[in-house]
Amino acid sequence: MPDTGGAGYQGKEIKPMNAKSQRDKKLTSLPIFGSIILAIITHICCIGPAVLAVLGVGGAGLFSKFANLRHYFMGMTGVFLGLAFYLTYKKRKVRCDDGTCKIRRAPKWNKISLWAATILIVFFMAFPTLVGSLNTSSGNNQMKGEISEVIIPVERMTCSDCEFNIENAVKKLDGIIKVKADHQKGEVIIKFEKGKVNINDMVKSINKSGYKVIKQ
Repeated sequence: MPDTGGAGYQGKEIKPMNAKSQRDKKLTSLPIFGSIILAIITHICCIGPAVLAVLGVGGAGLFSKFANLRHYFMGMTGVFLGLAFYLTYKKRKVRCDDGTCKIRRAPKWNKISLWAATILIVFFMAFPTLVGSLNTSSGNNQMKGEISEVIIPVERMTCSDCEFNIENAVKKLDGIIKVKADHQKGEVIIKFEKGKVNINDMVKSINKSGYKVIKQ
């Protein structure tokens, strides 16, 4: 037993073991980062084409392969996020250096990280809706000649952002008056000026943006 050095000895502060603390921190962080990654993957089929469209780069069709897996990734995101909340706010019994136990909660920094991650995940989940609400479907040409309308069936549209990608691609064509894509119906309604643009140009534009026109 160490020498107390007299009656005035007040004792030494007892801290949890460092190894245990570090392990708990890693255990809490893993589901946080995992849920962020899964949230990104969940909407990569929508976010990817939008980013490529802004950059003017093709290859959006690569992201459409993730569309059928969105619901699985979304469910996994919820599970990881729920696990992160459980581990962060769970009360833990920690064995201290003197052999005693005390109740310990996750550090404040872990809670801040968790809520920041939650906000980021909500943003990713709401991204398609936000893009859809900002979307304008009118073309950049004024009506001068004869106006016609065509309905083109399209595959691989899964959300509002997919609609935005197609509308943005078609509106770049000369002679387009108005474009309205509907991912639920799987179709694109296009008003255009005859003589300036034809249906084949519209089909090529849609296919090039990473989606697939259904041949009739």
